[in-house]
Amino acid sequence: MARPFGVYVHFPYCRHRCPYCDFAVTTEPVPRGRSYARAILRELALRAGAFDGLELRSIYLGGGTPSLWDPAEVAEVIGEIRGRFSAVAVRDLEITLEVNPESSGRAQLRAWRAAGVNRVSVGAQSFDPGVLAKLGRRHGPEEAERAIREAAEEIANVSVDLIHASRRSTPASAATDAARAVAAGAVHVSDYALTVDAEVLAEEVPFARMARAGRLPLPGEEEAAAQGRALRAALRRAGLQRYEISNHARPGRESVHNRLYWESESYLGLGAGAYGCLRGEAGSVRYGNLRDTPAWLAAVEASRLPSAEEDRLDPRAERNERVMLALRTISGAPLGWLAPAASREVEGLLRRRLAVVRAGRLVLTSRGMDLHSAVAERLFE
Repeated sequence: MARPFGVYVHFPYCRHRCPYCDFAVTTEPVPRGRSYARAILRELALRAGAFDGLELRSIYLGGGTPSLWDPAEVAEVIGEIRGRFSAVAVRDLEITLEVNPESSGRAQLRAWRAAGVNRVSVGAQSFDPGVLAKLGRRHGPEEAERAIREAAEEIANVSVDLIHASRRSTPASAATDAARAVAAGAVHVSDYALTVDAEVLAEEVPFARMARAGRLPLPGEEEAAAQGRALRAALRRAGLQRYEISNHARPGRESVHNRLYWESESYLGLGAGAYGCLRGEAGSVRYGNLRDTPAWLAAVEASRLPSAEEDRLDPRAERNERVMLALRTISGAPLGWLAPAASREVEGLLRRRLAVVRAGRLVLTSRGMDLHSAVAERLFE
């Protein structure tokens, strides 16, 4: 049976850049004449051969703001990807498009649906006007609710991104954000605490500089944790289950694409700043594309792989990463993946109620998930 994989397509264009965003984005105008779509298909031709023999399970168009992309070009890119690989049945192939509320409407949704999109991820971030303003977002609460509601009516499978622990946010506002997202039609919610630590960001963003200068008052760790708990409790009450550290869904609406990452499967990344990874028995190869869009375009147009970095993971690094990713989920990691020397660490986790053993797998509790990085590192070989 062929191993599964997903394709991630990065669309870097945005109308403005949010002060917390460290993704590969540009505020240059979206190019005309299909130039970005053509370049994506050129990179597809350069990289696709390495993924032959795998089964395509998902396509994810992220950004940036892919809802600014001409739907006809979206259809062309989706069609070429589907046609290039052996894939699951069309009805089972998850195809997600990220949208901003201000660039989504019924006409666009219908065009995206005709292009093959069957899942939409709405970047709401919050429904509190003060929080949205401090995050630099251009939409208001009502516009976000409209975008979610219309997407639910036109495409049905809707995910919503939320951010907590930002300026002006509180446990009450975090809980309200969760309730409003589900009431508007979300069947999946991804929730993240605002991150401004320059050491973990891909580049130093305005918020990171403001925080370093003491000009960005944010909730402390305890307050941030309280907001996360309040948001998760509201999602539980609304019927969404936490199936990964930051992700919640109604049963059967879990993200196919993101699960491929957490289950250590391969993924093909296309576009400026995209990452890809090809898994293999002898280890894995991970690459990251040039983040600068003109530089990426120039490389692809010259028929060169637009990689900015490439790392080879040896079998031990591969095993450690598999453990780390699996522990992010409620399925956990098989005990057989852990080195014998980790048995004492496992005992300590069980004793402190940071983890449980269920059906031969080590599963982090809610408290353990909050300490995921430190826990996973202690279990590494």
